[in-house]
Amino acid sequence: MEMNPGEPDDALLARAARELMAHDPEPRWVDVSNSVLARVRATTRRTWPVDAAFPGESAVERPDTLRISDHIVRTTLRRALLGVHGAEPIAIDLQLDGHTCIGAAITVTGVYGTDLHAVGRELGDLAHSALTGLLGLPIADAAVTVHFEDITDA
Repeated sequence: MEMNPGEPDDALLARAARELMAHDPEPRWVDVSNSVLARVRATTRRTWPVDAAFPGESAVERPDTLRISDHIVRTTLRRALLGVHGAEPIAIDLQLDGHTCIGAAITVTGVYGTDLHAVGRELGDLAHSALTGLLGLPIADAAVTVHFEDITDA
């Protein structure tokens, strides 16, 4: 809606503006907002940069570096594993050599009555594909392990 001087809403807006200018700002608001910001900054999680390769980059020529947060790597793995029937990931530990991911240990809860060997193989394959797809670096198949910590009724 376009505002033109002299319209009936003009007086209402002018009165609202006068009241807002006359109103004292809440002095505690600054204290509260600073407190909230301090708490948010205090609860940030530290991340570790994990080496990755640019898509399409050759192994011979690496002029730039690309690193991805370990939280992003874990989240990507968790999302890749969520669709597998018969297991739910409860912990994902990256195995790092400095900043290079050399494997992952995945702890899951299995469902009673499922073929845990088949589910474990599927989880391992999915995790391996997700890691190599995200990071673009080779990871040995045996470097991704799946451990069933608990079995539930479903």
